[in-house]
Amino acid sequence: MTRREPWMPAVLTLVTCGVYYFYWQYVTTEELKNATGRDDINPTTDILLTLLCCGLWSIYVQYRNAQAVHAAFQARGARHEDKSTLILILHALSALNGATGLVAILMLQDEYNKLGDLAGGGAYGSAPQTF
Repeated sequence: MTRREPWMPAVLTLVTCGVYYFYWQYVTTEELKNATGRDDINPTTDILLTLLCCGLWSIYVQYRNAQAVHAAFQARGARHEDKSTLILILHALSALNGATGLVAILMLQDEYNKLGDLAGGGAYGSAPQTF
């Protein structure tokens, strides 16, 4: 998993009026698929369904991805707090106010970074990437 500043995807999503979110969702889902080896994760299908369902599919995608991160920690025997339910609630509430969706993005990116640190043995990703 590529290490990114957790706040950057949320800020870029806000600045680009949501366009960056689709890129971020695709890239991080692809990285998660490669990191976990799960065949049920398909970023192309996720993007298409997100667009066809007016963004509602992304609520499920973020929940599933948070669960996949937690499962990866458990598979490695590492302690990890499952934040998938909180991410689901925040992302679902974003349909009402939008701001909670940005918080969910921030939290999920932090989870991706933790998974990358675990996979890289802790020394990985010393210089965060913006994109």
